[in-house]
Amino acid sequence: MTSVDSIYQTVVEDQTELIRRFRPDGRLTFVNGAFCRFYGKRPEELLGANFKDLLDPEESDAIAEQVFSISPENPEIITEPRYVDALGRVRFVQFATKGIFDDGGNVVEFQSVGRDVTAQREAEATLAEARVAMEKASRVTTLAVVGGGIAHEINQPLNAIRILTASAQLLAERSEQPGKDLVRILGDIAAQVDRADSIVNHLREYLRQKQDAAPKACDLGAAVRSALSLIQSQFGARGIRTELRIDEDLPRVSGTCIRFEELVANLAANAMQALDEVERKQKCVRIDVRSPEKGKVALTIADNGPGFAEEMTGKMFEPFFSTKSPGSSMGLGLSIVQTIVQAAGGTVTARNRPEGGAVIRVVLPAAEGNGV
Repeated sequence: MTSVDSIYQTVVEDQTELIRRFRPDGRLTFVNGAFCRFYGKRPEELLGANFKDLLDPEESDAIAEQVFSISPENPEIITEPRYVDALGRVRFVQFATKGIFDDGGNVVEFQSVGRDVTAQREAEATLAEARVAMEKASRVTTLAVVGGGIAHEINQPLNAIRILTASAQLLAERSEQPGKDLVRILGDIAAQVDRADSIVNHLREYLRQKQDAAPKACDLGAAVRSALSLIQSQFGARGIRTELRIDEDLPRVSGTCIRFEELVANLAANAMQALDEVERKQKCVRIDVRSPEKGKVALTIADNGPGFAEEMTGKMFEPFFSTKSPGSSMGLGLSIVQTIVQAAGGTVTARNRPEGGAVIRVVLPAAEGNGV
């Protein structure tokens, strides 16, 4: 071995990356110390063995097919095989494999440099689990907002049906020919049943729809109206006046329509809770949906509540951040809003109104094909 070869081997052996070389028949010709330590084997156990022997049987053929597809036109590929160690732990290593070619363009050997990405993949899996948990918490939070108004909304037609039914019975008992009055009352009862059915079906559809459905062109104004139809009674119960302005001929936005309803429900709940903290002769929430510029749609929700401290601006969209008393809020509302907005490629900002209260402004890009 020449001094240059000796220096090269020393450098390779000192690397923390996993280095291997193998022939076109798959047999290993070189492995460094880091490679041996990762797989828990001695060099003499590895040299001459097939690199496929270290792969999970379920994916070995697919990975080998990728590796052996290397050519002068496609000289390098990235693979990330699983490996179950002696303790039964699943580990992952990411290999960048290059082909070494002769003058005729034929592969004479393959060389791979790998790194252990187990910790990274485990962290990603944990993050994914946390994201799923947050999505579930998101739905619970939104349903808590929506659910508060459902009982009231359904009780209204039920009470009307009760009164109308009693009137019909009384009319039938006291009149020999109820005639048109009875027909009218029965028609009113049918209308109230339809109203209750519509409320239940809307809620059922909300629960049924997948939040990760493929994005499509959505009418943001319609999403606002739909969300408000489920929570409007809560505004009334709190003595809050609502002002709604939705411009005509708005461009549609790209996203999951049910998630935009969730966004509106959370922003409305945030405004209602803020107004609970103040005494006002007239509490008001104003909701505007407009197109402030070409290719944009903006949703603005403003209230005349207490506003927020300026130091909160950088924290209010963080998960679980809340200024409310423990147990009264999960601190997810604005974080959910930001997640939905970012997924749609938009922005969300918050500011205080000079006359008092807060303004949350969401700006979304118009969906492609709007002609804007």
